[in-house]
Amino acid sequence: MKLINKKVIAMAAAAAMSVTMIGASLADTIQPLPIKTDIEHLEDHFVTTNIDYKGNGIMTLTLLENEQFSAETVKAIKAGDVIVSDGEETTVETLEWDGPDLFINRGTEKEMLLTDASHGVFERVMENDRVPKLTIGTLEQEIEPYMIMLDWVDPKTGEVLDDIAVRSGDELKALLESNDGPSFAVENVRMLFDNGNQPCLIWRYYSPAQ
Repeated sequence: MKLINKKVIAMAAAAAMSVTMIGASLADTIQPLPIKTDIEHLEDHFVTTNIDYKGNGIMTLTLLENEQFSAETVKAIKAGDVIVSDGEETTVETLEWDGPDLFINRGTEKEMLLTDASHGVFERVMENDRVPKLTIGTLEQEIEPYMIMLDWVDPKTGEVLDDIAVRSGDELKALLESNDGPSFAVENVRMLFDNGNQPCLIWRYYSPAQ
């Protein structure tokens, strides 16, 4: 009788190990979609941009786009999968759909919100409505007088303006050189590029995260 019990226990342990191995083998690693924007063909694109002023009228532009996941992949996510987002890995323990939104590990420190961004993609929404960014690349650009800046931010207080301010390239240069006002960071700057792959319109909008 004892021998039979030992055999039963051994068989159960082997079965449990087999199930565990099968489950592990079925787990997927969910990666963001590849970068879509071509840095050499930016014409007619409004691109999220971080401006780093180098001096002498030269700025380095770090161009970014939102991290996105295909809708098909998101709808197939299951417990045990690993999601790579914002440079970190999160193991899926629970899933909860709330309308078009998918909550991963809701109510825990590892909570992740994926929301439908339309056009067949989902985006992760973090604190202050921030969406993780992927770096397209960098460009070094001279500030030209003809550049137009549409500014929704008070340059002294950083608060949102009631009416948009239209600034020239020279005014942009002065703001960057003063270095004592609100930033031109990822969360609040976008640039429109012309057919020559040159920025022609800069839009700085208010962001509580700036």
